[in-house]
Amino acid sequence: MSSPSDAGLQAERTGLAWSRTSLGAAANAALLAERELSHLTVTVALVPAALALLIAAATALYGRHRTVQIRREPLPAPLAASVGVPVLGVAIMLLASLTGIALIA
Repeated sequence: MSSPSDAGLQAERTGLAWSRTSLGAAANAALLAERELSHLTVTVALVPAALALLIAAATALYGRHRTVQIRREPLPAPLAASVGVPVLGVAIMLLASLTGIALIA
């Protein structure tokens, strides 16, 4: 159980975690795009950057939704996300793999 001084901080921590994740994906998008645009050509290599930007936006929106959910009283049942969190987790892992491949190529 949380202490009275911790009341409401769970939602804040959740929101911050989602913000950090979406910011990381957006930074990934910017770095991938900068790497490709520095050649002054638009190629298929920009696909990972576009995917990273899409994942960053989806993460930010879903994170906002989850934060609002956790702030509600009473808490929704079930509280655990059954689809959104695993899907975004897999997307982030795929993004990391694509980024690694893009940097090697």
